Amino acid sequence: MAASTTMKVSVSTRDALRQLADRDGLTLDAQLEKLIRRERRRIIGAQLASAPLGADEEAVLDASASDVADASG
Repeated sequence: MAASTTMKVSVSTRDALRQLADRDGLTLDAQLEKLIRRERRRIIGAQLASAPLGADEEAVLDASASDVADASG
């Protein structure tokens, strides 16, 4: 088993985490890992979404937009 530690959280936070873990059939540790992974992905997605597009990426989007416009006639 991996090393473990204790975290102090409010009763309501513990109960909310337990409710999510029970819903997903996970341990508290596994549910917390899942939530951390999801938050990291959300942050990465937000960073990517706010990054300026390069010229090649803009060309792809422009081509895709014109393809859609042509298809809808």
